[in-house]
Amino acid sequence: MTEPKQDVSSFQAVAYDKIREDIIFCRLAPGQKLSARILEETLGLGRTPVREALVRLGQEGMVFTVPQSGTYVSKIDLQSAENARYVRENLERSVAVECCARIDQAGRDLLKGILKEQAQAVHERDSLSFFILDNQFHKAMFEIAGRTQVWQWIESCNTDLQRFRWLRTQVENLDWSAIMDQHAALYRAITSGDTDEVSYLTVAHLHLMSAEQDSVLAAFPEYFA
Repeated sequence: MTEPKQDVSSFQAVAYDKIREDIIFCRLAPGQKLSARILEETLGLGRTPVREALVRLGQEGMVFTVPQSGTYVSKIDLQSAENARYVRENLERSVAVECCARIDQAGRDLLKGILKEQAQAVHERDSLSFFILDNQFHKAMFEIAGRTQVWQWIESCNTDLQRFRWLRTQVENLDWSAIMDQHAALYRAITSGDTDEVSYLTVAHLHLMSAEQDSVLAAFPEYFA
């Protein structure tokens, strides 16, 4: 019996997801030169899936190639991050309002559970868990509103915003509790059906980027284009 052929496309997806994750969390720092050979060794994958993943990441603007020099991680484009924030603000405001009408007990329990876990991450100063749970809270609102696909669309084009938000958690003088307080307020407004308050809080929450931009830039000036 012949052995099944390896699914090259699945290996490429694994390589893409891992490299993209390392770019978002700045394990591969903005401006860093990438070695395909080292990536192959680190990921335990062959040359083809890694190189195909880099091509895809290049098409999406996360890496770029300089002839006779190599491939580099793109620096964070603040205009791109701001545009992603703008799109997300306007979509998420509508989605959050829809949550008021659609939320059930399962949805309440989901949001409440995420808030509890995020509070624990704040207590433990666990920036990775805090960041992931922050995303999960917002993703949950889209799921409750029946807009999961919209969330997936947003996720596919907001790498610069994600990187900015991750660096925000690494700045010592920025208080995580501000995000926690806004999440808690959003939860109360959604569960009480206060659509005006939900709309206001969503916009205010996503404007934190503007308020905190100078602090992030001062801490990581070399990471920005």
